[in-house]
Amino acid sequence: MQTLTNNPSWLAQGWQNELSLKEKLFFGFLFLIIGWVGLSVILQLMDPAIGVLDFGTLTVAVFGLLVGWLAIYISIWLQELLWHPLKSFRKQFGHHFNQLSSWQQCIIYFSVFFLLLYAVLKAMVVVF
Repeated sequence: MQTLTNNPSWLAQGWQNELSLKEKLFFGFLFLIIGWVGLSVILQLMDPAIGVLDFGTLTVAVFGLLVGWLAIYISIWLQELLWHPLKSFRKQFGHHFNQLSSWQQCIIYFSVFFLLLYAVLKAMVVVF
């Protein structure tokens, strides 16, 4: 607990702490929502006769980022809620990862890459 004193540097102490992953994801999600709404306002200011199709076509990329960001945020939140050791594991992951040999690090890198590629391909199959 931090007590307030006459020390003027107590205001700047909060900026020294790095944001947690959940806070970064939340602020990124908030930024994308503001960007998505702001894009619609800017498009309607540029062309008042903009149709629904034009508006939807130009904002589909921002909406896709918004949905992806929300999926990541919810998955991390659920993992930490349902599996409590994940938070301590994430904090010490860099230390444990650096203790692995180079071939073990390569296996982890490539497995994550190919699993993400597989997930994107499966999502494409679902969409199309």
